[in-house]
Amino acid sequence: MQNLYQIMNSVSEKNISLLSAEKIDLEKWDRCIRLSPNGLIYGHSFYLSRMARNWAGLILNDYEAVMPLSWNRKYGFSYLYQPPFTAQLGIFSRDIIDKHLTDAFIHQCKKNFSFCEMHLNHGNCVATLPEQANYVLNLQPGYEQIRKGYRKDLIQNLKYAEQQVLHYGASSDYREVITLFKKIYGKRLAHVGPPDYQRFSGVCSDLFEKEMGIVRTVKDNNLPELLAAGIFLRDEKRIYNIMNVTLAAGRERMANHFLLDRMIKEFSGQQLVLDFEGSQIAGIAEFYRQFGSTPEPYPFLRFSQLPVPFRYFKKR
Repeated sequence: MQNLYQIMNSVSEKNISLLSAEKIDLEKWDRCIRLSPNGLIYGHSFYLSRMARNWAGLILNDYEAVMPLSWNRKYGFSYLYQPPFTAQLGIFSRDIIDKHLTDAFIHQCKKNFSFCEMHLNHGNCVATLPEQANYVLNLQPGYEQIRKGYRKDLIQNLKYAEQQVLHYGASSDYREVITLFKKIYGKRLAHVGPPDYQRFSGVCSDLFEKEMGIVRTVKDNNLPELLAAGIFLRDEKRIYNIMNVTLAAGRERMANHFLLDRMIKEFSGQQLVLDFEGSQIAGIAEFYRQFGSTPEPYPFLRFSQLPVPFRYFKKR
């Protein structure tokens, strides 16, 4: 494969192709995602096919770099949007992605779409774009070493949780977690509709068949009461904290602190990163930082080339 450095300065419209999902070589596409240092589960074809209303891809030469595009149409205009439960998209490549290549891909987006609100990924550094917060934790060290990085407040909360006779366990009932999540948090997430939860359930169905889906629960050790639960996705590099639910009784007993601590303990010592998936809400971000996680922000790309009557265009 030609090194990206050799073609950086010659990237042009002829080098980057826009293909519909039906015309993409999915084997080559997924290989590019899998072998990219910044590869993420959201960029794989099966994930896009489930979560995006429509998707296409920008492809550099013979899949040397790719950029998934989730798109839709409204009022006759094609636009790019970020599907729910899909934290990051952007450009993926086996080689370093520099500003020149990033600009070339973004230029192609602007050529083909009138409006965009889309997250790039942590490997796409664009100084001029606002960043979304995210936090990750390296699980390779042993649990005791990782726990040394916990903040004092977290240690105190875990000591309290450990006095509550809690049980950490495995489950395969991702549907229960999705239903609880929608019931508890649905009103706060007005942009996420019933079809989005159905699509995400389809993603979980696919991944649990491939043994890439994880459900962990926290219950009272003496009662069947569910206190907290989480759906986590897993690939070769990461565990993704994609859907987390804490019930009222669980908040009082620090069940979510206990859940994530036990997840870390279970998977520590493996060459994996726990991706907390971040939050723009200060309290949630602070909660993730308590585990000794490190920031891994990603850019937010927004542009509008709509005519004046449509300037206040909303993607839904």
